[in-house]
Amino acid sequence: MEEILKSINTMQGVLGSFICDSKGNVLSAAMPGGIDKSMLNNVSRTITQTLGGLATTQRRKIGDVDLVYGQGRFIARSCGESLLCILCVRNINVPLLSLTLNVATKKLAEMVLDLKATGAKDSEVGGTLDSRSQFLNTETLSIIAAARLRGVILQAAGDAAIRLHCPTASRVPAFMDDLVIQLAGSDKQSTQINQVLADLGYTRERAFNVLRGSRNPRFKHPQKQLTLELLLDVMKARLQLDFSESLNLYDDTLPLSYLLLWKLLNTPLDERAMRVVAVLVGDHELGGPGEREKVDTTRIVGLCSADWGWYKTVTENLEKVISWAEKELGGETSVFLERARRLHQLIKDAPKSEGWRLRGMFNEDTQL
Repeated sequence: MEEILKSINTMQGVLGSFICDSKGNVLSAAMPGGIDKSMLNNVSRTITQTLGGLATTQRRKIGDVDLVYGQGRFIARSCGESLLCILCVRNINVPLLSLTLNVATKKLAEMVLDLKATGAKDSEVGGTLDSRSQFLNTETLSIIAAARLRGVILQAAGDAAIRLHCPTASRVPAFMDDLVIQLAGSDKQSTQINQVLADLGYTRERAFNVLRGSRNPRFKHPQKQLTLELLLDVMKARLQLDFSESLNLYDDTLPLSYLLLWKLLNTPLDERAMRVVAVLVGDHELGGPGEREKVDTTRIVGLCSADWGWYKTVTENLEKVISWAEKELGGETSVFLERARRLHQLIKDAPKSEGWRLRGMFNEDTQL
C-alpha cells in the first residue's frame, strides 16, 4: 500500500496521503514530517465517523469529500471498504489528480479486501460491537455531524464516548435498557443545540427537566425509543466536573481524562463501571496536555491535589478497580494494572494544596 501512496505523492501539488478503514484505523500512510501517528489517527477517525454520521442523517451514501482551506486542500475518496485521503495544495489540478486516483483506488481496494480476509487488523480493532452499541454509535455520530454542519459543538460523553473511543469497547456491550445517549455541549449554545435536536426529532422531557434544571436536560425520540441526556459545561456526579474549556468543534468525544474522571467520580462503582475504567485505561497510554490519544494525567493529578474530596473519591475508586481487575480479568489486565498503579502513585506523590491538607486533617484515614 505504501508504494502506491508514494506514487500518488509524486504528483505535483500532493503533499501526502494515507488510507484508513471504515472504523478510522490507519492502514498505511505516506505523510510529510511533523504529522505524528496520534494526529493522523485522530484525523482518520474524525473523517470516517463524520461521513458515517452524515450518511445516516442524509439517508444516502456520501461521495467524495473536498475540503478547501486558505493554503491547502484535503480530499477524501471512497476506496471500497476504506477511505483514501490526500493532503495537497489549494490550487492542485483536480481533474488530473482524479485520473491518477482512479487507478490507485482500484488497486488499494483489492489490497484492503485481502488484508481484511487475513484478519491482520483484528487484534487492533479489538472485536465487533454488538448491534445495540452499533446503533447507538451511529445515532451519536449522526447528531454530532448535524450539529457540526451548523457550527454547533456537541461531543459524546459517558458510555457513548467510550464506545466511540476505545478499540476494546466490545468488552462492555450495551445493556438492553441502555438507550440513553449522553452528549456534552456549551451552555452558550443551548438554543442552537435545542434546535438541532428538534430538527432530528428529539423532544424535551418537560417533567424531568423541571426537576433537574437547565444544565442537564433530557430529550426523547419517540420513533427510535431513545433518550438523550445533554450535559452543558459540567458533569455532576458526587462532585462537579467542569469541561467547558475543553469543548472542541472537531472532536467527537470529550478528552480521555474527563471520561475517566466521570467514571471514577461515581460512587458506588458497579462491575460494569469498573470494566469501563479497565477498558479505557487499558486502551490508552498515560500522557500530558495536548496528547489526544493519551490520558492527560496532569489534569487528573491537578484536580486531586487541589481538593481532598476529589483525591479521596478518585484514589479509592481506582483502588477498587485495580483489586477487581486482579481477581476477575486474569491475563487481560497487565497493561491496565501497570497504568492504573502508575496513575494512582502520581496522584499520591503530587504536592497537595493547603486547603487539601486542612480538610484531610479532619479525616483519620488520610495520611498527610
